[in-house]
Formats: sequence, structure tokens, C-alpha cells
Amino acid sequence: MKTIIIGAGELGRLLASTLCAENHDVVVVDSSSENFERLKEKLDLMVIEGSCSDVSILKQAGVQNCDALLAVSGDEAANIVACKIARKFGVKKTICRFYSLDCFSPADGITPEFFGIWRAFSPPEQCVRKITDILDNPICLEKIQFTNPDALMEVISITPSSMLAGTRIKDIPITELLSKIRFAAIVRDRHFLIPHGDTLLVPGDKVYVAGKHDDVEDFLELISPPDQSAILRVIVSGATETGYLLAQELLRERIEVRFIEKSGKKGESLLDAMPQGMLVIHGDPTDEEVMEEAGIQNCDVFIGTADDDEENILGCIMAKRLGAKKSVTITHKPEYIRIVPAMEMIDCGISSTLVSVNTILRMLETGTMRIDAKLQRFHAHLTEFTVSERSPLAGKTIVNCKLPPSVVFALLFRGADVLTPSGSTELRPGDVVVVIVTPESRKDLEPLFPK
Repeated sequence: MKTIIIGAGELGRLLASTLCAENHDVVVVDSSSENFERLKEKLDLMVIEGSCSDVSILKQAGVQNCDALLAVSGDEAANIVACKIARKFGVKKTICRFYSLDCFSPADGITPEFFGIWRAFSPPEQCVRKITDILDNPICLEKIQFTNPDALMEVISITPSSMLAGTRIKDIPITELLSKIRFAAIVRDRHFLIPHGDTLLVPGDKVYVAGKHDDVEDFLELISPPDQSAILRVIVSGATETGYLLAQELLRERIEVRFIEKSGKKGESLLDAMPQGMLVIHGDPTDEEVMEEAGIQNCDVFIGTADDDEENILGCIMAKRLGAKKSVTITHKPEYIRIVPAMEMIDCGISSTLVSVNTILRMLETGTMRIDAKLQRFHAHLTEFTVSERSPLAGKTIVNCKLPPSVVFALLFRGADVLTPSGSTELRPGDVVVVIVTPESRKDLEPLFPK
């Protein structure tokens, strides 16, 4: 698959790295060559310096015969022009990033399609969805969705007081429900473990639980602390687009929202845009007095949504130290994707860049293999493979498939059904298998799922 990426910023570079690993023919176009050296040193791709709104530059990049154009530069107007040009040359999949989708007005016919854009997405909106997904349960760290809407994977934290702490998986006293879900992976001390019936769960484990949506939710409800209470107060740091959208969503749920914002001008703009009575504190979220003025000691969740990653991280650490029950941070630099989940004082770290990559990858589904989500807590990702008639696995039970030792079959989709695979599950043509893939196992798996 030939893919042109517009923009060699943090998102463009992570996209290029991911797609090159999938053997895509990648071309990166950027008006500045500042980031090109790092790309050329690490990846097998073509880079072109020039304006993405210049037809000759896009023709040089091969727009005449490319399969997808991903417009993710910081210049939204140029991104739109690049999509329009690509569409004119017959590119079917033009994907464009917008910080806000307010520029569209479907009622007036101003839609992404009007600009030649096949799919548009907003990182702030995607991040807000990720945050609101995890606010209803203190042990939930992340929710992952799939092509099958009835399937769900949740990452949960094993706390010292958890009923699962010190228990082997096969001894968990929820026998009927346990047969309906799958413990797909465990991250312990930043190491990836494949769980088995004899695996002992210990405090600090991050466990990936998969299954049907309702079964996974029922399981979490049963193992959640009995004194779990509804979220009443949230403190948000950073009057950004993400913070603004998040506050709107929380207010609709009748949750009290308080803001901390360093910029007086941004704070005033926020007050003008939000309902009367919302408290906005002008100050630094890493200042203890400012935190106490915002009521951090009685806060259910502190969420850092500022543009400054370090400010968000330090704010979360400060919030937890001062009494916040849960801390969530947004980060943007790819370097923090692996670092933040290892920080004990931060309950949930959401990478805006990784959320954007996963959003695009879900849109780019092709052939018998489809990347669904790069996993933030260890160096792996979820992939959906389709079992074809030509697959050597067709007609075999999983126990007889001779899979690489690091491969985990997390879920299986058969038509509209969601199955939790076991060793006795027989793979049939047309089945879609959700696999946790590490870089080591990828090359061994690809021949098993021919088109």
C-alpha cells in the first residue's frame, strides 16, 4: 500500500514508523527538512521537501498512484488543499487532522467530502472520548474498541485491596463470568506476560481483559471496590480545546468542574464560553496553594489537558500527593508514550499522538490484516487478522496451530458473534482473530494469514 504523509512532525513521524513496519511504501512531504534526517536514518522511505499544496510536489511524491494520503501537518489550510488535490488524482483514502471540527456545517453542505476529505478527525475529541471512558470506574485505565461493536478490551489495575490480589486466575471466584472473558495480557514491572490459569495476580499488575462488552463491564463491576462512589468533582488543568470539550461533556453529566489556567486571557475566554458559576482559578497547577484553592483535597479526578506535557505530568503528581483520588494526563510528545504509564502517581496517561495514530490506523483497514491499536503500556499492538481459505490455520484448533510463544489470541469474531478463544477453538475461513503482536512475532505471523 502506497501512502503519502503530509507533515513530518511528531504525529507524522510516528505514523511513518508504524506504516513502514507494516511494509507500506511511505512518502513524507514537509515544507521543512528539519526532521528528515531522523526519518531517513531509521526508516526505509522517501522524503520530499516542499509545500503540500503544490501540485508538482505531490506529483513528485507519487499522488497519481497512491492509495492513501494522510494530511497531519500543523497547517490545516494546506492539509485541506492537499486532500483536494489528491482526490482529483483519484486517491480514495484522504484523511485529514483538525484540532476542531467546528469548521464543518453539514446543514449547509460544508462537510469533509466537500473539501475532498474521505475522513476527518480531531485529536481533542478523540482524547475526550478516551478520558470519559475511564472515569466511571477507579480501576479502569483504558478501554479499547474493535471493528465488532460488541467487543471490548479494558485495562484494569490490580490494587493492594483488590479481591484479585494474591489470587491465581483459575481460582477467581466468579466461575461463570470468568468463562466468558479472556485475560489477554499482563504488564508487570514494565514487562509483558502471557497469563495462564496458574498466573498469580499481584498488586501493581495492569491486566488486559477482553470479551463481549457487557461481560467485561459486568466483570469490572463485580471486582470493583465496594465503597466505589460516583464522580462528583473534577479539576481540569489547561484551557485548551481538549479541556473545553471535556468540561462540556462532564457538565452534561452533572459533574462539578473546576479549572486551573496559567493564562489570565485564556481563563477569561473560558469563563465567557462556559455556564455561569464554574470556578476558574488563575495560577500554576504545580503550585500547592493554587491546587488547594481549587479544592484538590476533595477532588475525585484531576485531569491535565494543557499543551505543556511537563506541566500536566507534574500537576498530576502534585494532585495525587494532595489527595486527588485519580489522576489523568494528556501528553503529546511520543517520548512519553512509554514513560508515563510507568509513573506510580499517574493513574492514566493518554498520548494525544498515539490516539491520533490509532484513529488513522482504524480508518486504513485493508486486506486480511488490520492494525487496531498500538498498546501504550508495552511495545506491542493489537491486530485483526482474517483467516482465509488459503491460511494454514484454517480448520485447525488453536492448540495445534504452533504459534510463536509470544503471540496471544485475545478475541475471535465469527460473523456478528464475539468469542473468547481457547486451545480447543477451531479456526474457520472468515474468522477474524484479534492478536496481541510484538515486533518479534509479527514476521512469523504474517505468512499464516495470506489474503
